[in-house]
Amino acid sequence: MNFVPCDECALRRLARFKRFSAPELAYVKALKSGQIELPARQTIIEPGAYDDRLYTLYSGWAFRYRLTSGGQRQIIEVLLPGSLIGLQQLMLGHSDSGVESLTPVTLCVLSGRTLKQLFVQFGDLSDAMVLALMEDQRRGDTRLALVSRLPAPARLAYFLLELFDRLVALDMVKGDWCYFPLQRRHIADLLGLSDTHVSRSMKELRQRRLASIDSSSLSILDRRQMTTFSGYMMPEKHAPRLLL
Repeated sequence: MNFVPCDECALRRLARFKRFSAPELAYVKALKSGQIELPARQTIIEPGAYDDRLYTLYSGWAFRYRLTSGGQRQIIEVLLPGSLIGLQQLMLGHSDSGVESLTPVTLCVLSGRTLKQLFVQFGDLSDAMVLALMEDQRRGDTRLALVSRLPAPARLAYFLLELFDRLVALDMVKGDWCYFPLQRRHIADLLGLSDTHVSRSMKELRQRRLASIDSSSLSILDRRQMTTFSGYMMPEKHAPRLLL
């Protein structure tokens, strides 16, 4: 992909992201130092490593994960276009989680050392960053609560609706269908299930005519019944997210 200047970024035209003033956009343009493309299954951030750069996921899918003491992987979050990657290691000096590309990705490379200027000079941007982090934490907290109380099929249904709505906001959905590159092992790592439980849950959702996952695609067949089945509640309207 050719280098995309910030003022020509397709993501910025989406309602999901905060509109920038001219000075704010000039700051972000100066922050961007490059653009890189990586294949699927490529490590973007290594757990415990330090890199003073930030990345914005411009295109593709990735995921953030942690390793248990036994070396097992636990996926924490699915990252979609617009996600900021590397903030924890920049602010804390280390990262206890890693990031890996799920599909081929394009990353905007940001010079993290100048990020302090954002907090000093651009209060609206720093507020938007905090709101985005709080939204992500709330989503993660909700998923953690689900792990302890919902049976596997309902847990999967909830996650699929949540992800589908995130994709809708990014204009990545066509009707009731979307691209879905997650495999059973990724879903298992994310929801605390075994591969067998994921397979059985996918089969149950298909038999109930709620949703179908097939050939890297997700189809929501009956959203109303799926919502009732999972207890999913569509989030209230979110504040526009910060896009660096």
